[in-house]
Amino acid sequence: MSEWIDYTVDWGYWINPDTFRMPRVKKSVRVGAIVLSKEKESLDTGQIIIATYYGLAKSSGVEENIGKKRASVILVKQMLDYMKAKGSFPDKVSINKIFKNGTVDLAYHPSDYDKFTLRFTPAVVGGNVEDFLDDLIPHTESDDPAQEPWKVEVSPSGRAGCRTCRQSIAKGLLRLGEPSFFDGHVSYKWHHLDCASRRISWHPVEKLKGYDELSDEEKIVLKEKIK
Repeated sequence: MSEWIDYTVDWGYWINPDTFRMPRVKKSVRVGAIVLSKEKESLDTGQIIIATYYGLAKSSGVEENIGKKRASVILVKQMLDYMKAKGSFPDKVSINKIFKNGTVDLAYHPSDYDKFTLRFTPAVVGGNVEDFLDDLIPHTESDDPAQEPWKVEVSPSGRAGCRTCRQSIAKGLLRLGEPSFFDGHVSYKWHHLDCASRRISWHPVEKLKGYDELSDEEKIVLKEKIK
């Protein structure tokens, strides 16, 4: 489960590593996300510019002023994980330059005013970078929750309510998460296993997000409910 921390800033954005979209910072950000804080600054000439400062969200808070170079290194790792998981390019990413040593620079434009050059080396990718990128498919827009997998997990508390029966989901019970998009990231509407099992009877249980984290006993219970 993704960890979130409370964070506010007058003018800021954060890069969602699940989608590589850049929503506005409101009241919280996801741990591990790159945070962009913006301020208007006056030059000696009187000209007003927009300065961008880069931070990293951690469990203990946002580490401020990590610099764009370090932020780019972190984004390379997150983007590589995205590419391997999705088999596709994120949105707003294109090949910028290919070097003779096998390194490839990708241009990532999360907004009209922000740009990162992300350097993919053979060492980072673990092989030929061009071959790896050639195997990826172009980005396709997917704001349709039906394209996102449902999630299964053990309820960490009894606070969440089932969206089907409106009763609480007791701590320790398996629960099913129905994906929905909110503010640029995927959130989940939780259901009792019994309440929603028929809705996803078509879905291979092994493809449910979080399935691999279940115990053998929990997997057996899940498979008995979803046939």
